[in-house]
Amino acid sequence: MKVCVRRSSVLLRVAVVAAITAAIASSALAEDPIWTTGKIIGPDGKPVVGAVVAAYDDSNKIVDFARTDRNGEYALALPKRALHLDKHNPGFFASVVGTATRFGGDTVGFVTNPVKQGVQAITSAEAATVADPITKGEFAAGGAIAGQVLNFISPPRHSANKVKNERTLPGALMMKVVAPKSNDLVDVGKIYWMQSEELRAGGKSKRTIAAWLDPIKLARGGEDEKSKVEGQYLKFTHVRLEPSLAEHGQTVHLSAKLVIPPDPHVDIVVVARHAKTGETWELHPTTGDSFETDIVIGKKFTFNDQTISVLAYAEIHEKPGRRKDVEKAIEAAGMWDPQRVFVYDPLLVVSRNRGEAVLTVVQTEKRKR
Repeated sequence: MKVCVRRSSVLLRVAVVAAITAAIASSALAEDPIWTTGKIIGPDGKPVVGAVVAAYDDSNKIVDFARTDRNGEYALALPKRALHLDKHNPGFFASVVGTATRFGGDTVGFVTNPVKQGVQAITSAEAATVADPITKGEFAAGGAIAGQVLNFISPPRHSANKVKNERTLPGALMMKVVAPKSNDLVDVGKIYWMQSEELRAGGKSKRTIAAWLDPIKLARGGEDEKSKVEGQYLKFTHVRLEPSLAEHGQTVHLSAKLVIPPDPHVDIVVVARHAKTGETWELHPTTGDSFETDIVIGKKFTFNDQTISVLAYAEIHEKPGRRKDVEKAIEAAGMWDPQRVFVYDPLLVVSRNRGEAVLTVVQTEKRKR
């Protein structure tokens, strides 16, 4: 009797794995996926090997899953809908010509091949040891890790309710991460960088979209500390005017600090905009994560307080410098406006928040008289 129960359980598990796999395959084939990568570290800051990562859509169904490699990295193939991105590519991605080094093997064949057994993405480290990278090794249908994922399908209800609004923002998705001797993570992962990549191999090329998710830090199992998503990259931590009180004709110095990620190499433009006049200034990089510029207080500046907003967006690799199309789109979306809540959209900007500085313009003593 026990043998029959065990056999039925195995058959049921295989059937459920096949169903999940078919659903993932059907979803991914409906549209070109976004090739997404991330990294998981432990409480000691070292990479976590063998952690299981599952990504969900808004119905709490898995759209892809992966296991971290020896570098603590994982790769997912995600539909735009799961990341709440516009299905129509507006063309505001940074453009990088070359091979996507994070996805190994015969790159073009790998990206263009129809979904095989429901799994599509792989890290470069895995590609070196897996003969057929499209199957992700153990993640083939019915594989050991795929079976384990069945135990982690739905995020807890209280966690889902807590992040209900946050998970529907552009570039965000619900994730669950499980690793031995670690506290599980159920939280919203977010994109900190996107770019368009032209993959070339064997005389063929294909344009695709790649994205990077915030790193995840797992806490030691059994301890009060929670595992968390560390979303510090590409955020303004400092925006300052020196002096912040000035007269017409005076020059003030505007500085900003934007945390640049170690991976990938990012090309960005940092621009400041006067909230009332619409006048803009480009901030130039100095050292590390710092950008700065000088602003002459002209007659367009009104007296009393006024806000100068700072944003960053992706630069085109082949044509460095400011992009009028992107700045118009940012303005049309109201992202400069200090009176509106800033919503990060990786299709338009790369800065995760809006930097703001308040300038106070005063009259000279002569004009007062």
